Amino acid sequence: MGIKKIFVLGSAVLLISNIGMFFLTMETPLWVAAGLNVIRNISIGCLMMPLLTWGTSNVDFRKVADASSLLTSFRTIAGSVGSALFVGIMTAVSTASQASYGDRALMHGMNMSFLCMAAGAFVLLLIAVFAVRETKNR
Repeated sequence: MGIKKIFVLGSAVLLISNIGMFFLTMETPLWVAAGLNVIRNISIGCLMMPLLTWGTSNVDFRKVADASSLLTSFRTIAGSVGSALFVGIMTAVSTASQASYGDRALMHGMNMSFLCMAAGAFVLLLIAVFAVRETKNR
């Protein structure tokens, strides 16, 4: 199938599910939020292997294990930084909007955090479409 198709599909579904999470409210049924989260996690899973393949595609065969370990470390660090960043966005927005949104300020902060995630997923989709090139089978 090739990494490009999986990468494009995974990033597009991630974008759509993040936009769906942006529209959640306190009245949204739990099964909708859970379903969107399952879709998000499946799309992230679809992105992991293509990104690893793409990241190690130009590495010398003897160094693939080292490159894989390095990419896994970067992925873990990026996940931690991303979690802190998006929780920070959620907290800052909810604090700033407390007067306007009252009890729903934390939900507004979460919505804005998912909007920022959707923007990141859009950039990822652009990378998937324009930067990843199909390789010819040898």
